[in-house]
Amino acid sequence: MIIDSHVHISYFEDNKTLADAKNQLLLEMRKNKIDKAVVIPDNQPNPKCAGLDKAIQLTKNEPKLYVIGTLNILKITDSDLKKIDNLFKQKIIKGFKIFPGHDPIYPTDKRLDKIYKLCIKYELPLIIHTGINTGDTACAKYNDPKHIIKVAKKYLKLKIIIAHYFWPKLDYCYKTTDGFKNIYFDTSGLADPEVVRDSGGIKKIRKILEQTVARNPESVIFGTDWPMCDVKKHIKLIISLKIKKIEKEKIFCSNAQKVFGLK
Repeated sequence: MIIDSHVHISYFEDNKTLADAKNQLLLEMRKNKIDKAVVIPDNQPNPKCAGLDKAIQLTKNEPKLYVIGTLNILKITDSDLKKIDNLFKQKIIKGFKIFPGHDPIYPTDKRLDKIYKLCIKYELPLIIHTGINTGDTACAKYNDPKHIIKVAKKYLKLKIIIAHYFWPKLDYCYKTTDGFKNIYFDTSGLADPEVVRDSGGIKKIRKILEQTVARNPESVIFGTDWPMCDVKKHIKLIISLKIKKIEKEKIFCSNAQKVFGLK
């Protein structure tokens, strides 16, 4: 079984709809033998990427698709927090994602504390966007792992997933997060040509992932960042790792099952 823990219901073409994007996602999953996928909504209005409410609507009758919670943290209200609490309680969302770097906010911002406590309450993960954005290297100051480990220390029961491995500084991310059993890494974007080029090449990325698995075989979770990134390339990346077969199976499936509480 393969679970893609990081996809979006979004499109680039002007003549498409979000319903078309969902159908394209399901088609892509069938083509690449992906059994289940975790959909991450946008936390800002975006006609070409499903937000939380639209993602829930589109996946309601799709047993292969799960949804992560998101909010505009800069404008968060008590009503928003109550909504997220209810979505957790009803098992409609399987975690929560924040976007430091897209949003001018640090993971240590006190406005996030109530979200972190909800994730702990329902034993579901927090996903953190990390690394640079295309054309914007300065944004990485917001999602630097040095801030993330402060959250990991403060909330030892909070399961934190670092998305994109703080590219292009994978070595730095690996070293900074050493010793934190509550920190996980998804592989989303790590097979993308731009990420590969700027991060030191595919051999460097393989080495970091192999080191991360050796440190904790349960800490790496398969993700692609579709449709921005190619699913097949990400599958090939995991297959190419010089690790045990059971460790690849954990990356592709059981680690995500455990962290997200999937069946």
